[in-house]
Amino acid sequence: MTLAKGDVLRSQAQAIVNTVNCVGIMGKGVALAFKHKYPEMYRDYVARCNDDEVRVGKPYAYESEGRIIVNFPTKQHWRSVSRLSDIEAGLRHLRAHLNEWGITSIALPPLGCGNGQLDWSVVGPTLHKHLSTFGIPVELYVPHEVPLDDAQRSLIDVAQSPVTPPHKVQDSSVALVAILADLEESFYHWPVGRVILQKIAYFATAGGLPTGLEFEAASYGPFAPGLKRELARLQDNGLVREERRGRMFEVTVGPTFAAAHAQAQDFMTQWREVVERVSSLFARFDTRQAEVAATVHYAAAELRTRLGRAPFASEVLKAVEQWKINRKPPLTHENISRAIVCLATQGWIDVVPDASVEKSLDEFALL
Repeated sequence: MTLAKGDVLRSQAQAIVNTVNCVGIMGKGVALAFKHKYPEMYRDYVARCNDDEVRVGKPYAYESEGRIIVNFPTKQHWRSVSRLSDIEAGLRHLRAHLNEWGITSIALPPLGCGNGQLDWSVVGPTLHKHLSTFGIPVELYVPHEVPLDDAQRSLIDVAQSPVTPPHKVQDSSVALVAILADLEESFYHWPVGRVILQKIAYFATAGGLPTGLEFEAASYGPFAPGLKRELARLQDNGLVREERRGRMFEVTVGPTFAAAHAQAQDFMTQWREVVERVSSLFARFDTRQAEVAATVHYAAAELRTRLGRAPFASEVLKAVEQWKINRKPPLTHENISRAIVCLATQGWIDVVPDASVEKSLDEFALL
């Protein structure tokens, strides 16, 4: 496999890859150039899209003027962001059909980069991993903004590892996945869904991790709107997976996490204590307990700021009850008081104990 810069349409390879979506639009970048050069191919592509024959993960071959054009869907809609898993599925499909399509050499653009919004530092090594198994001459064109020497170095560096760390994913987000990894290794833990992930991010931020997330009071406790975007970035770059489990979506550690963790080693060492502290807190939390704990912490912090002193436990309890007054099923006094005691004894909140948590304190003393 060799790396190249410039226009993939000028390649002398027998087959050239065109990046497409599944809705019949070739309006930008490489696809637009292919549309102008091969208008018959474009009309065939639109017809296939109208017949719902163009699918992500299923590139197909089209022959024109003695060249084989491989239309490679990198995303469903032209407005969508490409997903690394879809590109890998397409590469496996392409490799399986090389002989059938009679391809003896091939040139590809940087799949998923540019309009696809994936990072070359992720895509390049992933392409290298797959293309190096094709057994034919392959030209891989790098993004215009990437110096060829840097592109080569990134591929060489990753040769030591089967997976690739992302470049633009924040180190703090890698740390959030590290908490998830710790929980998965624990003997007993509840599945982590989107609600629990929000609370993990909340406590990590409260513990000092510089996530940049801003939390606000919401129905299920403190909520950061920006976490949804960061979760999508983690999924796109392979650090986490999200799968439906009944009524919830379970978030699990993905294949590129180990390499991302290694790349962010200095940051991870600095914040390892926070990672361990949060994972220890969540080791036995189910979704409701995580919601209550985060709500208690947020309410206690708000009261301390407003009152200028440590709040009494009864003040925190009342604030949470008012916050959750419309919750169904409602939270019980015991739910809230146990969370107050749990967080106070672990140093997460500073409250003055009173009669409202006396029973929970007695229960804790017996543990």
